[in-house]
Amino acid sequence: MSASRQQPGLACEECRKKKLRCDRRRPQCNQCEDSGTACYVNQVRSPRGPKKGHLKALRNRIATLESIINCDQSKPEDTSKGEGCVQIEEISHILSPSQEYLFSTTMSEASALSSSYEESSLTMDSLPDPDDLSDMIEADLDQLYFDRVHPITPMLHQARYFYWSRRCNKPDSHACLQLAMWAMAAAASAHLQHMRESLYRRARSKLEALDNDIEAASAATLQAAQAWLLITHYEFRYMGYRRAWLTAGRAFRIIQLAKLHEIDRLNEVGVAISLPDIWVEAEEKRRTYWLAYCLDRFLNITDEWPLSLHEEALCTYLPASEGDFQHGRPSVTTFLYDAIEDSGNKILPTFAETIVLTTLCWHSVTFHRITPDTDPSSTLSSIFWKRHARLYQMVQQRLMLLSLPASSPELHDPMRLFTNMLANSAVLWFYNIMEALNAEIDDQMLLVPLYSAYEVVSLAKPLVRSSFFKAHPFSPMLLYLSAKFLKSHPDSASTEDKLQRVEELKKALRVLQGGNNLALNYLDLLESEHSHKWCNLSPLGGLVVSDAEQSEASFFFDIMNLF
Repeated sequence: MSASRQQPGLACEECRKKKLRCDRRRPQCNQCEDSGTACYVNQVRSPRGPKKGHLKALRNRIATLESIINCDQSKPEDTSKGEGCVQIEEISHILSPSQEYLFSTTMSEASALSSSYEESSLTMDSLPDPDDLSDMIEADLDQLYFDRVHPITPMLHQARYFYWSRRCNKPDSHACLQLAMWAMAAAASAHLQHMRESLYRRARSKLEALDNDIEAASAATLQAAQAWLLITHYEFRYMGYRRAWLTAGRAFRIIQLAKLHEIDRLNEVGVAISLPDIWVEAEEKRRTYWLAYCLDRFLNITDEWPLSLHEEALCTYLPASEGDFQHGRPSVTTFLYDAIEDSGNKILPTFAETIVLTTLCWHSVTFHRITPDTDPSSTLSSIFWKRHARLYQMVQQRLMLLSLPASSPELHDPMRLFTNMLANSAVLWFYNIMEALNAEIDDQMLLVPLYSAYEVVSLAKPLVRSSFFKAHPFSPMLLYLSAKFLKSHPDSASTEDKLQRVEELKKALRVLQGGNNLALNYLDLLESEHSHKWCNLSPLGGLVVSDAEQSEASFFFDIMNLF
């Protein structure tokens, strides 16, 4: 019997790569000797068997199934039919394969599975464990975040994130930020919806643990503030408005503690321009502050609540363009009030334009608060109205610069689309103030806000065509404002034409309600039986109702008594 051609041991990496039969000769096998390549044998091989986390997921489902069976055996025989159906649904959900390992699930199947998960009463331990996510799922979540979430929360530098995200010993604040990012990414995906609640809970739990040790170095870092901002956006979209408002307060306090409102007070521009890494780090801080700045105003404008981030001590440059930020190209921007005073001369980067328009809209709120209760012909009243006219002129100038047709490719950017809608809505904001203060208004003045309302209707069409996952979370606010304006202001157009435009706004709200509870609330308001009674609604005072309708007023105010 001839000797075996193959020696005992492991095949070399070259033969494994080429899928050739290795004779295991040492120090060099025949294949490597003939090809002139190095013969290397990897002695450490990953063990065969189930994927990472699969056994733990199976154990969790088995344990939950046993608890349900034991509970069922301990109940009396006359258990109601409804409870039995609930248990059957739970058992079928547990016995179904883990969704983490199903990559070919269709959108309709994912939606059904997500609904089944939300209705079941499974414990936290039976949810997918973020610590057991496969590398493929983590990479998918990262990509989803920067594709769908980052365009409306543009505060993270992608290269810096990937640099620290792969480290095993990253700080707790970085781990919290990563979980918050993944929760937002899972919520923006059809096939990963079942993971968003688990990721959100664990992110919030870790952040609260950081708060318990506020003296720790990681408790008040930039990443902790960014994580709380993302958690606020999540809660605003999928949970309650008041809960999100309270959560936002934690992010605002960390931002104040880190003094992000004055990061450019002592920085030398020349030094930052010459060092791209330092500039990128400072730009990420600026963007984090400005995102919180806009969020503070949008959350509080509905009820005229006082702000947390004020403008008096503000000394932070407006954010640079997204391209310069991501590619590390240092550029010099301007301060907020310089950009406002320069309105009408040049277009700012999209995020900076959103900040300027948000500031002008909030100024309309403060303008209404300080209205002088004096004779209209007095000097104080004259100064007051001149200031209002100047702000209104700035809004119209920015609108002229930003106006784009609804078919423009630039509107594929969610932030650009929202900025255009916000510019048109700002015109409605200031016009509503004039009506609320009983200013003299003629038919010619009505044409400007009426045109802006029609523009919002046309801009709502790109929202219908695109995925609701990428829509700005406060877009429903602007759609509702335009629909209310069209309902309450007569014009030369026919009633049928006006109703058609309102229906188009409702259609956009129906598209958005899949990933935004605010859209659902505003849609209910528009379709309520009292919607035809709206006439002149103050942009700040909530819904105007008669004495007979006072019992229902709390419903409207609790939903969101905007405008």
